Amino acid sequence: PVKYEVIVTTGYEQGAGTDANVFVTIFGANGDTGKRELKQKMRNLFERGSTDRFFLETLELGELRKVRLEHDSSGYYSGWLVEKVEVTNTSTGVATIFNCGQWLDKKRGDGLTWRDLFPSV
Repeated sequence: PVKYEVIVTTGYEQGAGTDANVFVTIFGANGDTGKRELKQKMRNLFERGSTDRFFLETLELGELRKVRLEHDSSGYYSGWLVEKVEVTNTSTGVATIFNCGQWLDKKRGDGLTWRDLFPSV
Protein backbone atom coordinates (compact mmCIF):
# COMPACT_ATOMS: atom_id res chain seq x y z
CA PRO A 1 0.00 0.00 0.00
CA VAL A 2 0.94 3.63 -0.54
CA LYS A 3 0.28 6.51 1.84
CA TYR A 4 -1.14 9.67 0.28
CA GLU A 5 -1.05 13.00 2.09
CA VAL A 6 -4.20 15.04 1.43
CA ILE A 7 -4.13 18.76 2.28
CA VAL A 8 -7.42 20.65 2.06
CA THR A 9 -7.45 24.46 2.12
CA THR A 10 -10.69 26.21 3.12
CA GLY A 11 -11.45 29.70 1.77
CA TYR A 12 -11.34 33.00 3.70
CA GLU A 13 -14.79 34.40 2.95
CA GLN A 14 -17.34 34.83 5.72
CA GLY A 15 -18.99 31.47 6.44
CA ALA A 16 -16.41 29.52 4.40
CA GLY A 17 -15.94 26.77 7.01
CA THR A 18 -18.16 23.71 7.36
CA ASP A 19 -19.35 21.55 10.24
CA ALA A 20 -20.56 18.82 7.86
CA ASN A 21 -18.90 15.44 7.44
CA VAL A 22 -16.47 15.61 4.51
CA PHE A 23 -15.56 12.79 2.13
CA VAL A 24 -12.95 12.42 -0.59
CA THR A 25 -12.41 9.98 -3.45
CA ILE A 26 -9.09 10.10 -5.28
CA PHE A 27 -9.01 8.74 -8.83
CA GLY A 28 -5.82 7.66 -10.57
CA ALA A 29 -4.77 5.80 -13.71
CA ASN A 30 -4.79 2.51 -11.73
CA GLY A 31 -8.10 2.92 -9.85
CA ASP A 32 -9.53 4.92 -6.96
CA THR A 33 -9.56 5.03 -3.17
CA GLY A 34 -13.31 4.65 -2.77
CA LYS A 35 -15.18 7.24 -0.71
CA ARG A 36 -13.20 8.06 2.47
CA GLU A 37 -14.27 10.32 5.32
CA LEU A 38 -11.76 13.03 6.25
CA LYS A 39 -11.75 13.24 10.03
CA GLN A 40 -9.46 13.60 13.03
CA LYS A 41 -10.28 12.95 16.67
CA MET A 42 -10.98 16.05 18.76
CA ARG A 43 -10.25 18.56 15.98
CA ASN A 44 -12.60 21.12 14.53
CA LEU A 45 -11.78 20.73 10.85
CA PHE A 46 -12.40 22.82 7.75
CA GLU A 47 -12.58 26.19 9.51
CA ARG A 48 -12.42 29.45 7.57
CA GLY A 49 -8.88 30.08 6.25
CA SER A 50 -7.56 26.78 7.58
CA THR A 51 -5.43 24.04 6.08
CA ASP A 52 -6.17 20.48 7.21
CA ARG A 53 -3.93 17.47 6.59
CA PHE A 54 -4.89 13.81 6.33
CA PHE A 55 -3.19 10.56 5.35
CA LEU A 56 -4.94 7.86 3.31
CA GLU A 57 -3.49 4.42 2.71
CA THR A 58 -4.46 2.77 -0.55
CA LEU A 59 -3.05 0.87 -3.49
CA GLU A 60 -0.70 2.76 -5.83
CA LEU A 61 -3.09 4.92 -7.87
CA GLY A 62 -0.62 5.89 -10.58
CA GLU A 63 -1.01 9.30 -12.20
CA LEU A 64 -3.77 11.18 -10.37
CA ARG A 65 -6.68 12.14 -12.61
CA LYS A 66 -9.42 13.55 -10.37
CA VAL A 67 -10.47 14.25 -6.78
CA ARG A 68 -14.13 14.17 -5.77
CA LEU A 69 -14.83 16.23 -2.65
CA GLU A 70 -18.26 16.11 -1.01
CA HIS A 71 -20.08 16.65 2.27
CA ASP A 72 -23.32 15.38 3.79
CA SER A 73 -24.83 18.82 4.62
CA SER A 74 -24.99 17.91 8.32
CA GLY A 75 -24.50 20.46 11.08
CA TYR A 76 -25.85 23.99 11.34
CA TYR A 77 -23.14 25.53 9.16
CA SER A 78 -22.69 23.03 6.36
CA GLY A 79 -21.85 25.33 3.41
CA TRP A 80 -18.16 25.14 2.54
CA LEU A 81 -15.83 27.20 0.36
CA VAL A 82 -12.92 25.05 -0.82
CA GLU A 83 -9.83 26.77 -2.20
CA LYS A 84 -7.86 23.70 -3.21
CA VAL A 85 -6.82 20.13 -2.47
CA GLU A 86 -3.22 18.96 -2.67
CA VAL A 87 -2.48 15.23 -2.86
CA THR A 88 1.07 13.90 -2.40
CA ASN A 89 2.21 10.32 -2.93
CA THR A 90 4.51 10.03 0.12
CA SER A 91 6.60 7.25 -1.44
CA THR A 92 7.46 9.20 -4.61
CA GLY A 93 7.06 12.75 -3.29
CA VAL A 94 4.94 13.65 -6.33
CA ALA A 95 2.36 16.32 -5.43
CA THR A 96 -0.73 17.09 -7.50
CA ILE A 97 -2.75 20.27 -6.92
CA PHE A 98 -6.48 20.39 -7.57
CA ASN A 99 -7.81 23.96 -7.51
CA CYS A 100 -11.45 24.53 -6.57
CA GLY A 101 -12.42 28.06 -5.48
CA GLN A 102 -16.11 27.10 -5.31
CA TRP A 103 -18.80 26.64 -2.68
CA LEU A 104 -20.13 23.22 -1.77
CA ASP A 105 -23.40 24.59 -0.46
CA LYS A 106 -27.10 23.96 -1.10
CA LYS A 107 -27.78 27.69 -0.70
CA ARG A 108 -24.93 29.24 -2.74
CA GLY A 109 -23.50 29.01 -6.22
CA ASP A 110 -25.00 26.12 -8.17
CA GLY A 111 -26.36 24.39 -5.04
CA LEU A 112 -24.13 21.31 -5.29
CA THR A 113 -22.49 19.79 -2.20
CA TRP A 114 -19.87 17.90 -4.22
CA ARG A 115 -17.20 18.81 -6.76
CA ASP A 116 -15.03 16.88 -9.19
CA LEU A 117 -11.63 18.59 -9.25
CA PHE A 118 -9.00 18.06 -11.92
CA PRO A 119 -5.22 18.57 -11.76
CA SER A 120 -4.06 22.15 -12.22
CA VAL A 121 -1.58 22.56 -15.03
